[in-house]
Amino acid sequence: MAEAQRAGIDSTATEMLTYAIGDIHGRLDLLDELLEMIATDAARRHVRAKIVFTGDYCDRGPDSSGVVERLLAGPGRAMDVYVCLRGNHDDLFVRAVTTGEEVPDWAWYLFQHTLESYGGSAQPFERNERLLRHVRFLSGLPLTHDDGTYLFVHAGIRPGIAIADQAEEDLLWIRDEFLYYRGSLPRRVVHGHTIVGDRPVVTNNRISIDTGAFRSGILTAAVLAGDETSFLQAVGAPDRGAIERERILSDSVLRGSFAPGLDRVPALLRSVPAG
Repeated sequence: MAEAQRAGIDSTATEMLTYAIGDIHGRLDLLDELLEMIATDAARRHVRAKIVFTGDYCDRGPDSSGVVERLLAGPGRAMDVYVCLRGNHDDLFVRAVTTGEEVPDWAWYLFQHTLESYGGSAQPFERNERLLRHVRFLSGLPLTHDDGTYLFVHAGIRPGIAIADQAEEDLLWIRDEFLYYRGSLPRRVVHGHTIVGDRPVVTNNRISIDTGAFRSGILTAAVLAGDETSFLQAVGAPDRGAIERERILSDSVLRGSFAPGLDRVPALLRSVPAG
């Protein structure tokens, strides 16, 4: 990491500024670049940074394990703080490792690639300390963060329902009922989950920051300074492997079947292949 992010406490930084990062999906390269941009921006403003991650660290991209490890390491500047939320892919990842319950075939398909970032199956996964540590971390993450002005969540909320009464399934999965709602909400919602193109979407009641990092090569952070919103973006190459896997996945879903041999056994129950 560069000097700006490794720096210690800036004695002139008394205010805290919130940065919210959208779906990362295994793009450690973009995450590192964006964190560097945030550290530089915060240093320039002489503020502390609260960095809220809206979930979906796993699947699709090449280094899910590296992304989670980076979050566990915490911020590079001692004065900054991380707030990590759980996304639907993180939830499915935990289930695929532990119980296998309610994991659809498309998620098992993505899980095969995600496990490669943990060293594949060279040893029993029950002895993979990094994997076990990451599962404990992800399973314990909250679903929302409310700062009194903004509500940060992975997917969104169901209109007409109090924040405290929102269902977990909606917080992780909701789309149309939330995305097309134009009325007022208890808070302005900052979320990911639904890819909106290369640029974030800002409406009167929400800020959508999933710019499809795995396929666009663009990872976005919203900079929330009072009523003003600006954005930082790390830009790299699209992940061609992830794009091809998504094509295969879409074809399989349309056919209603996956290739024979799709492993639906939870990782912790798998044995090491002979030879």
